[in-house]
Amino acid sequence: MIEKEKLDDAVICKEDDSVLEVARIMRDTQTRHIIVIDKNLKPSGIISAFDINNRVVAEEKNAKEIKAEDIMTKPIQSIDIDIDYNEAYQKMIDLGIYTIPVTDKGKLVGILDFNFLFKKLCEIGGKKK
Repeated sequence: MIEKEKLDDAVICKEDDSVLEVARIMRDTQTRHIIVIDKNLKPSGIISAFDINNRVVAEEKNAKEIKAEDIMTKPIQSIDIDIDYNEAYQKMIDLGIYTIPVTDKGKLVGILDFNFLFKKLCEIGGKKK
C-alpha cells in the first residue's frame, strides 16, 4: 500500500478555471503540469505547459476565455492508494510516465514520483535479503 505521507502535493486547478489562471498557477508553483479536478475533487484531466503552448498560444486563442476543460488531456491515468509499490511501478513503466496521480476512493490525495518510487523499491528489495 502506498504511504499517503510520502506523496507529493498535487498542483491542481478546476475544470472551469481559465487557461490564464492555470498558467499562473503553474508559474507560481514552478511545475510543468497540473491536475484538473471536477466538482467532486476527482481528477478529470491533466494540462502540461506543452498543451498551453500548442492548444492556446500557437492557435492564437484567448487564454482568459478558454477553460481548463477545453484543453486538458483526458482521461487521466491514476492509481489507487491501496495498490502496492510494484504495481505502481509497472503501471508507470507501461504508460511511460514519471508522475502519476494517486486517489483514495476516487478523490485525489497526491502525486507519486518515479524517482521516489524507484528508491522505495530498492529499499524494499534490500530488506528482503
